[in-house]
Amino acid sequence: MKSPACFSCLLGLLILLPGLAVGETIAYKPVVASAQLAAQSQPIPEASLAQGKKLFARHEYAAAQKVFESILINTANQQPKTLYAARLWLAKSLFMLNNTEDAALQLNILLNNSQAPGLDPRTIYSAHFDLASCRLKLGQTLPAALDYLNVGLSAAPAGTDNIRVLALRNAKLIASTMLEADEVSALERVAKTSDLQAFFLNERMQKYLKSNNYKAFRSTLPLAKALIASPSLSKFFRQLLESLTLQEKAIAANSLKEIRIGILLPLEFPIYQYSSALPAGNLVYPGIHTRTLIHQIMQPEVLLNTATASTSEETGKSVASVSERLIEKHRPMIILGPIFSNETLEASQVAKQKKIPLISPTATDRTISSGNSWGFQLNPTHEERGRIAARELLKKTSKPTAAAALSEKKPYLEEMAKGFLDELMRAGTKNIVFGTISAHPKDSNAPIPAIEKIAGMTLEALYLPMDDPNVIDRTLSLLASSQTDYHMLLGSEIWGEPDVISRFEKRIPKGITFFSDYHTGPASANMAEIAKKHNLVWNIPSSSYFWYGHDSLDFLVSLLSIKQVKDGKALLKALREAPVFQAHYSSYNFAGGNVNRSMNVLRYHAKH
Repeated sequence: MKSPACFSCLLGLLILLPGLAVGETIAYKPVVASAQLAAQSQPIPEASLAQGKKLFARHEYAAAQKVFESILINTANQQPKTLYAARLWLAKSLFMLNNTEDAALQLNILLNNSQAPGLDPRTIYSAHFDLASCRLKLGQTLPAALDYLNVGLSAAPAGTDNIRVLALRNAKLIASTMLEADEVSALERVAKTSDLQAFFLNERMQKYLKSNNYKAFRSTLPLAKALIASPSLSKFFRQLLESLTLQEKAIAANSLKEIRIGILLPLEFPIYQYSSALPAGNLVYPGIHTRTLIHQIMQPEVLLNTATASTSEETGKSVASVSERLIEKHRPMIILGPIFSNETLEASQVAKQKKIPLISPTATDRTISSGNSWGFQLNPTHEERGRIAARELLKKTSKPTAAAALSEKKPYLEEMAKGFLDELMRAGTKNIVFGTISAHPKDSNAPIPAIEKIAGMTLEALYLPMDDPNVIDRTLSLLASSQTDYHMLLGSEIWGEPDVISRFEKRIPKGITFFSDYHTGPASANMAEIAKKHNLVWNIPSSSYFWYGHDSLDFLVSLLSIKQVKDGKALLKALREAPVFQAHYSSYNFAGGNVNRSMNVLRYHAKH
C-alpha cells in the first residue's frame, strides 16, 4: 500500500506558491462616527493606529473600529500611508464584527485608490486577501477562490509571504471542498505552473467521477494527456494524471468500485492572517486529501468518494445539523472526523442515530465512545493514555508492589492518572497512591499529602501526567527533597519537548518514559526529512495534525482493502476486529473495542 514515488511528494500539496485580485467597484456608504468621538482631541495618527492594532489583537473589535474610524475622520496633516492602513484595519474590524458587507466596501475604496502615492504595497496585498475572505463569507465561493489564487500566485511584497502561502492554501481548499467540477476549471485557467494546473484538473476529474458524469470525465481526458507531456510537471502529479487513464479503463470494464466517506472538519478562512496559527481543521484536511491522492495513484480502480462539510462556528449551524445534512446529501458508509471532542460528541450522536460508524482522528473525551458503539477514537482517551502507561510498566514487571501517580490538577490529566492506577490495581498492585498538584501560584506553598505519603519510599513506578513546566519543576523538587525513589518514571505530553528534557535532565537520573500524540521514534527519520524538505516542522503539534488526517484515512483504506463490508453493522464489526495497523505516524489497535489502545512511547535515557 505504500509507494516511495508517492511519498517523495507526500507533502507537496502543502507547498504553496507566490496574486493580485482585482477589487470590484461598489458604492460606499460611509461609516459615521459619533459626535462624541469627532469632538475628542486629535492624537498622533501613528500612535492611534498602533493603539487600534493592540485593541484588535485583544479581540476588542468594536473599540478598534472606533479608533480606526477616528483616524479616517481626522485626516488633517496625516500621511496617506497611515490613512490607507487605518482603512485596511477598519475593514478587518468590521469583518470580525460580522459586518462583512461594510468590510468589503472599505476594501474596495482602498483598492480603487491603489495607484495613489504613498500607499504601501503590503497594504494593497493584504487588502486583496481580505477582500477574498469577505467574498467567501458572503457566499461568493468561486470569486473568492479566484482572488485567493491570484494573491497566492503574485509576487509578495517583503513581509507578506505568509499571506501568499495562506492564500494559495485557501484557494486549493475551496476548490476541493466547495466548488463544482465546472467551477474548478476557472481556477485551472489562472494557475501558472504545471503542478498547480494538474492539481485543479485532477480535482475537476474526480468530481466528475463522484457525480457519475462519465461523459464529462472522458471528454476531459485529452487535457490530462496533454499536460502529462509537460517537462515541468513533477513526478507525483504525472503519476496522478496517469491514473486517470486507469480510472477510465475501470469505467469501461464496469469495475470501478466506490467507497463513500463523509468528512467533518472545522474548516476556517481567517481574514486576519496574523491572528493565530492555522486552524487545526485546515491542517488535518491536507493530510486526508494527500492520502486520497496517493490512493488514487495506487488503486485507481477504487474511487474514494469523499464529501467534506465544515463544523466551524462560522457556518452558523450546529454540528448536529451539519452532520445530518452531510449524511442526507452524501449517504456515506463511514464518517471521518470531527477533531475536537465537543464537536465529535455531537456528531457521534447523529452517527449513532443514523447507524453510520464515525471515526475521530484526534478527539479524546471518553464520553464520545462510552455507551456508543458507533463512535471510534483513533486518539486514545485520557483514561486510556494512563492505561497505556501502566501496560508499558507491566511489560517490565507483572505485579508492581508500589506505584504512585501525581497529576497536575486538571480533569483530563487526573483521568490519565486514575486510568494508570486502575490498570495496575487490576494487575494486582495493592499499594498505590494518587495525588494532584495545582499550577496556581497561590497553591505553591501548600503541602502535598500524596508526596508526604510516599516520602522515603522506593516505588516500582511513578507516573507524572503534567503539562505545566512549573508544576513539573516543583514536583521533581519535592520528590528529591522527600527522598522518594523509583524504578521507572513515566510522563506524558509536555515531557516530550526537548527544552523540558534539557531543563530537568539532572533531576531524572534514571531517565523517563513518556507517551505522546505527536512524537515519533528514530524510525521516522525518513519522514522527518520529507517534512523538512517541504518547509514543515516535524515532531511538533501543528505538523502532527497533517498526520492525524493522513494516517486516519490510511488506516481506513487499509482495512477496507482486506475486509469487504456490505453495511454499517458489518463495518462496525470490521473496525472492532481490525488488526493492529502501523501507520507512518502512529499505530492503531482497537483490540475489540472502539478506542485505540496504542500511543507513541519514547524513552529518554540519562547521560550519567
